[in-house]
Amino acid sequence: MAVNSFLRQLAVVAPGQYFYRPDELHVTVLAVIPGSAAWWEKIRDVAAIQAVIGKILQRQRPFVISFRGITASPDAVMIQGFSESEALVEIRDELREVLRKNRLGGDLDRRYKINTAHITVMRFGTVRADWKAFVDLLKANRQTDFGDTRVRKLQLLWGDWYASAQSVRTIQEYPLGDPSHSPA
Repeated sequence: MAVNSFLRQLAVVAPGQYFYRPDELHVTVLAVIPGSAAWWEKIRDVAAIQAVIGKILQRQRPFVISFRGITASPDAVMIQGFSESEALVEIRDELREVLRKNRLGGDLDRRYKINTAHITVMRFGTVRADWKAFVDLLKANRQTDFGDTRVRKLQLLWGDWYASAQSVRTIQEYPLGDPSHSPA
């Protein structure tokens, strides 16, 4: 609920921006096929990408991300996420390594290398805003506790750069389980 309250407050002081709806909020693990004009060229690789991801994730356990504080960039406002373990880092690193080894990782980290966990809640769209109130709101929420989430599954999604609800399609879900029970 803290996230929704923060979004409502942002909308009051910064109208005209792109605010993520609750069903659009997400944490990106890795942009395997980043949004670009040439995305359609990569569609032929989806089955191979699914297989690589499935093999890696079948050994992973659920993990917790704590959402605390906010940060802003010239493009967006984000809620910061902190993993209690190295699970997210290990998943990303192994995905990068195996996708590249299988010649499926040519677009990985092209725009930037994803290292953190965060939820983007707002993207700047217009200059209309009460900028003093906006900055005050950001400062007031710099250390806000937005809660924890236990990550029990990851999804391979297809969508636009915003991950907008009308464009996102789930290609596959990967439940995370106890590695001691996975097949050899």
